[in-house]
Amino acid sequence: MTPPREETWALRGPLLTPEADGGVRWDRDGALVCAGGAIVYAGHFRGMKGKHKGPVRDVRPWVIAPGFIDTHTHFPQTRIIGQATGPLLAWLRDSVFPEEARFARTPYARTVADEFIDRMLTQGTTCAAIFSSSSERATHALFEKLADRGMRAVAGLTLMNQHCPKALQVKRRDAIQACERLIKRWHDYDRQRLRFGITPRFALSCSKGLLEDAGRLANEATLLVQTHIGETHEEGNKTLEAHGYAHDYLDVYERAGLVHERTILAHAIHLSASEWARTAKAGATIAHCPDSNFFLGSGHMKLNRVQKRGIPVALGSDVAAGRAFSMRRAMASAYDNSLCVGSPAQTRQLYRLATIDGARALHCDEHTGSLERGKDADFILLDVGSPGPSLDDVLSQVLFDNESAAVREVYVRGSRLALTTS
Repeated sequence: MTPPREETWALRGPLLTPEADGGVRWDRDGALVCAGGAIVYAGHFRGMKGKHKGPVRDVRPWVIAPGFIDTHTHFPQTRIIGQATGPLLAWLRDSVFPEEARFARTPYARTVADEFIDRMLTQGTTCAAIFSSSSERATHALFEKLADRGMRAVAGLTLMNQHCPKALQVKRRDAIQACERLIKRWHDYDRQRLRFGITPRFALSCSKGLLEDAGRLANEATLLVQTHIGETHEEGNKTLEAHGYAHDYLDVYERAGLVHERTILAHAIHLSASEWARTAKAGATIAHCPDSNFFLGSGHMKLNRVQKRGIPVALGSDVAAGRAFSMRRAMASAYDNSLCVGSPAQTRQLYRLATIDGARALHCDEHTGSLERGKDADFILLDVGSPGPSLDDVLSQVLFDNESAAVREVYVRGSRLALTTS
C-alpha cells in the first residue's frame, strides 16, 4: 500500500457515482480532487476551477467511480469456486467444510488471505463484509492482511458449535471469548477502516445459547451482525427441527437479539409475509446474492418486492457459491434474476446496490460508497474502452460488458492499493 497523500492532487476523467437523492451522476468530462485521503471535489471538470492549482492527471477514457462494496462473501472459500457438489447442505458437507478445516493451519490461512484480497481488489472491491472460518487464528490472520493491504472491511469469526464437522466446532464459551479478543485487537482499527462483526454461520450451526451470547455481545459492543436466512427450504426445515421453540426461521434470531438495524441477512429467498414484515420493522438489510442462488439452485429473491416493503437491500458476491469476486458479475446476475421473476431491475438501481447501498448496509456510508466532498477517497479507475455518451450506455458497459472492461487502479483513502502479484 502506498502511503497516504497529504497534498492536494487531482484526476480528470469521466465520473460515475451514485447520489444521495437516489440517482446516479454521469459527467463525461469529470474531475476528482483529493487531499489528505479525502475528497475535496467531485464533479464536472469546469467546476474544479479554484479548488486545485497544481497538475492534473488525465486518466481519460478510464472512468472514475467509487469502489464496489460486497456485503456478503466467505474468505475460506476462495479456492473452491466452481465446485458443483449439489444444493446448499450437500455442498457445505462435501466442498465447504473440508476446505474450511484447512484454515486451522495459520500459514495456509495467511496465504489464502492474500489471494482473497488480491481477487477482490482486481475486481474493484474496496470494502467487504466477510465471513472468516471458525478458527480464531485464521480470523486474526485475515485481519492482519486486511490491515496491511489497506482494504476497508467488516469481518467476523464464523460461529459454529453444532451440525457441522467436529473439526470446525468451537464451544460456546470458547467462541465468545475468541470474539472478545478479536474485538479488542481489531474492532475500529485505523479509524474504523476495519471492524468486527458478529457472524453466526446460520441458525442451524449454532445452539440457542451460542446465539444468545452472540446477540448480547453484538448489542453490548454495538456490532454489526451478519448471517444467512431462508436460502433453501431444506435448510429452513432443519433449522426449525433444531430450534423447535421458534415460530419460524427469523424468530430464532429475534429471540437471541440478533435482528436490528445493524443486521445483514443473506439470501432471504424463502421467507413468510410475517418474516418480511418483521424484517422491515427491525430495519435489517438483505444481502442479495443472485449468482450463488443460481449456482446452488436455491431460488429467486424478488428484489423489487422486497424494496417496496421498505427493506434495505445490497449485493453480495457470496464467494464461493457465487462464482466470481466481481460485483459487476453480481449486478448482472441480479438483473438476470429480476427477469426470472418478471420484474426487471433498472441498471441505476443495481449500480446503487453495489456502491452506496452496500455502504449503508455496513454503516460506513459517511465515509465511502459514493464520490462526494468530505468522504474518504475510495475509488477505482475502470477501463470500459470508449464510454458511451449517456448514463444508461455507460451503466450497461459497467454491468454487462465484463469481458472487455477492466479495473486499472484501486484507491482507499487516497492511497493506491497494490496487488501482491504486481
